Amino acid sequence: MSSLDLIRMGIKNLWRRKLRTFLTILGVIIGTSSIVVMLSLGFGMQEAFKGQLARMGSLNTINVYKRDSFDFRGTDSNRNKKEGKLDDKAIANFKNIPHVTAVTPIIETYGTLKCGKYTAYTSIKGIDPEAMAYFDFKTAEGRLLQPGDNLHVVFGGGMKYNFYDEKAMSRGRYKQPEIDLMNDRMVLTFDTDSGYISFPDGNSNRTKNKEYNIKAVGVLEEGNFETDWGIYLPIETVKKLVKEKEKVENNAKQGKKAKQEYERIMIRVDDIKYVEEIQGKIKNEGYEAYSLNDMLEELNKITGIIQAVLGGIGAVSLLVAAIGITNTMVMSIYERTKEIGIMKVIGASLKDIKKLFLFESAIIGLLGGAMGIIFSFLLSFIVNRFSMQFSNFLGLMEETNISIIPIWLIFAALGFSTLIGLISGYYPARRAMNLSALEAIRTE
Repeated sequence: MSSLDLIRMGIKNLWRRKLRTFLTILGVIIGTSSIVVMLSLGFGMQEAFKGQLARMGSLNTINVYKRDSFDFRGTDSNRNKKEGKLDDKAIANFKNIPHVTAVTPIIETYGTLKCGKYTAYTSIKGIDPEAMAYFDFKTAEGRLLQPGDNLHVVFGGGMKYNFYDEKAMSRGRYKQPEIDLMNDRMVLTFDTDSGYISFPDGNSNRTKNKEYNIKAVGVLEEGNFETDWGIYLPIETVKKLVKEKEKVENNAKQGKKAKQEYERIMIRVDDIKYVEEIQGKIKNEGYEAYSLNDMLEELNKITGIIQAVLGGIGAVSLLVAAIGITNTMVMSIYERTKEIGIMKVIGASLKDIKKLFLFESAIIGLLGGAMGIIFSFLLSFIVNRFSMQFSNFLGLMEETNISIIPIWLIFAALGFSTLIGLISGYYPARRAMNLSALEAIRTE
């Protein structure tokens, strides 16, 4: 028999018992859609975790600290490990690591901004202007720092909410001021009495530091916890400011130490898949390295467990569908005993009979899988619409799809359902092959 004859005969046999075929396919639809939707919820959770972490910082950025400053527990195992210095030599070594695209030291101190009668206490971060563009700093206004900038500032997105009227607060009256970070005149100072409410009996003999007129060149986008509440200046400028501050405060010794070593170094990796490998290299050199991928890895483990449980629930439905396919094909053998006998008598080979029954069971799996995928997309759409409305109801910042069906899952589900059909039809096909032609004709 030709392959075309087998296909024609198989489709005719399935169509002849439309209701039973439909009910069997329905079982495969339910099983396939259960697995796809359950797994899609897990993928949605992974993307939601990534989105949340991305708002906290870049997943491609590694923060390097001194081992003793990072590990405050002081365990014996950590005391025995070598400790690297965060100096210019370390920066040069980090730049030579493959897949590292940018390295910048970070110097952080604190000061006060004055804008007319308004003040704001802020962190001041010194960064290499040449490297800033390589990290995930996105500007809402203006530009990032560039080589040649001096007292130029890039504001965090939330800094406009950090200003307050000191005198109004002392009288118990507070109103959020409207600050134009790009255009309003700003002064930066390290005065210890700036940015705090003064009381009549307070200490008036406080250190007076120099005031610096700064110029805003950019404002970062809001929504990033790491960058919202601070200002960025060129690192050489911050070094000079800290040095002048420490001269005023008679702390030259500490200033010398700060010049030799940095508090933190940021490393940008070109691809997220190399982050873990580079972190391991850095730790072996005597440093502590941290990235948001550490947290993402733990969250992915939790998601994997949830996916396994949800996928197992869906697999039970598909197992029931597989039993239904086997039952349908076995019943088909009993009903078509005479037909099978006649096929053998007129010269059909055992291989042809096996192919016929396997084709019918595979068609059931394929059609059930295809319709199950369509049904999965419908369910996913409904779930995501509900999740968006729920996000709006809670007033969340972003609408998140909690069900995501990747392209590869579609083909995997389609292939798996077809394979289940073939496996389920194997026993009935073998039974049909072993059926005696004379017995079949005599039985009928």
